[in-house]
Amino acid sequence: MKTFLVRDDAAFKLRVKVNNCLNPQDLKHLQFVGEQYNDKNELIETSTYDFFLENHHIAKLIEGLQ
Repeated sequence: MKTFLVRDDAAFKLRVKVNNCLNPQDLKHLQFVGEQYNDKNELIETSTYDFFLENHHIAKLIEGLQ
């Protein structure tokens, strides 16, 4: 599993987790986790979005974001 932080602010964090699926071999599970914090640095809300994408779809996503 690969995990990295995309955004790390006092009020909001965005973390991405990438896992390989067993079958088909080029399928990946991408999980986007957004965390919101109040002014006391307490976690107040979490949103999670799951996607199952093949490598060519991930490449299109990367291309579209650039």
